[in-house]
Amino acid sequence: MHLAGRDFPVTEVPILDRKETPSEYRLEDGTILRFSAPVTVVYRIDDQWDGEGNPLYLVKNGASINVVEAGDAVKKK
Repeated sequence: MHLAGRDFPVTEVPILDRKETPSEYRLEDGTILRFSAPVTVVYRIDDQWDGEGNPLYLVKNGASINVVEAGDAVKKK
């Protein structure tokens, strides 16, 4: 994988299970948004570890934004 001007050998690690807890944001206009960034692919960088000996990972992710409730002032009548 090419990252920050260097090539790193990586191993794709299959995702076996996923538990997401979306974040909710209450906006000034009364709207409530729910946001999550689901991971689609996980790569372990071969032969690279952090200071505690844990392997380093890269993830590819998307974004999901849902309007839970629109504020009265911005909702189309």
